[in-house]
Amino acid sequence: MKRRSGAGYALAALGAILPCAVSAQTGVPAAVPTAPPVVLGAPPLRLMDPPLVATPRLPAENPFGLAADVAAALPAKPPFAALGLSVPFYAMMRVDVAGRVLQSRRVRDPIPSLAADSKKSLDRWVFEPARKSGQVVETWASFRLDLQVVIGVPRIEQMSMAPVTPATPIPAPVDWGSDTGWYESLKVSPPSDGTVPIEQVDIPPNPKKTRWDADSYRGPFACRFWIKVNAQGRVEKSIPIQVSDPILIPYVRRSLSSWQLRPAQLKGQAVDSWNDLSLAGQISYSIEIKQIVKLSKTLAVP
Repeated sequence: MKRRSGAGYALAALGAILPCAVSAQTGVPAAVPTAPPVVLGAPPLRLMDPPLVATPRLPAENPFGLAADVAAALPAKPPFAALGLSVPFYAMMRVDVAGRVLQSRRVRDPIPSLAADSKKSLDRWVFEPARKSGQVVETWASFRLDLQVVIGVPRIEQMSMAPVTPATPIPAPVDWGSDTGWYESLKVSPPSDGTVPIEQVDIPPNPKKTRWDADSYRGPFACRFWIKVNAQGRVEKSIPIQVSDPILIPYVRRSLSSWQLRPAQLKGQAVDSWNDLSLAGQISYSIEIKQIVKLSKTLAVP
């Protein structure tokens, strides 16, 4: 039996544990890739592709547009009616330790046509002052005024409707969502003017005198909507683009629901179409406060 040298035994052992062949002629193992050292407790390495930033492009044509053969048309005399609506008005007032209003702010006003009268009314309110730890303190009081508004039948002086075509620029809509959604999503920092935040008082200011001079309006109005007229000639959707008073948004939408229009036509068939509607004239409101609700949330940065 051929005896192995000490080197032979070492090579045989190395060939048994490494996944590579050992040369029968030289007895030298082939090159073996060495693994990186393992560090106990180190997180495993991960190969990740670099993040890609999407670069979407605006469409070359207005996706609302339609090149109709015959444009949709308004009725000869669109119907309007008087309508009663309940709408909230949000305001905040700086009330001093004597219960007097030092400043007031209209935070969310559905009838800015009466802004001067509304603010003058708020400035005249009188309160029982706020208290914290038994002491009267100065604070910004927040309120929701629930208004009952009756909108009279408007006198239309100008009315037009133009088709939205693929070349029509897309305008920015009026940013006036639901009142509840606006309030719930509102996040405002406490005031930094030395007043005690309304969130921290024990007893908020309590109104004693609530005069309201903004109880009626008669004057001009204007609004512009994009409306979708379906193939049956009914207004299916509406997007406010411009309004003199946000309260006109539900009023005009309610009025549009009763209109019967001539639909657009393409190749002799009635089709859906988007249109740019403008209205202007004279209108009247009568306003009454139905309820005053104290809020424990700062509505705006003073």
